[in-house]
Amino acid sequence: MPAKLKTTAIAVTVFASAILPAQPASAEAENNVTAMAPTNWIQNTTPNATRLGVIHVRDGNYTYGTHDATLPSGSWSDLEFGWATTAGWYTGPGYCTRQFRSAEPFAMFTRQLPDLGPGQHFIGAHTFYKVEAYRASVCLSN
Repeated sequence: MPAKLKTTAIAVTVFASAILPAQPASAEAENNVTAMAPTNWIQNTTPNATRLGVIHVRDGNYTYGTHDATLPSGSWSDLEFGWATTAGWYTGPGYCTRQFRSAEPFAMFTRQLPDLGPGQHFIGAHTFYKVEAYRASVCLSN
């Protein structure tokens, strides 16, 4: 009888280790694991091929001074650049942006007011945005 209990304990140990994820060996390994699933994204919904400046990490060190990359019209930041998170977007001089926000990637998006003018605009780590740029000297408030 004791041999049977020992066999059962080994089987349970093997089963538990097979279904539980291994612990990362370092903080770098942990970051690589989290990078696989995006926690947020920005979609550029601007018509006519207008590109939108997007910011990968809010660190003040941006590839183009104000943003890290330009997102083509109709594209999503996670798919276009492979980013797990997107920190925000940049609106250039002479442009405004309409933005629609959601806490879920494929749920209903809610219009955010007012429209935002030139500058950097940062988003939360678990929010999803559809952003449309338009040319204007004064941004709409409704």
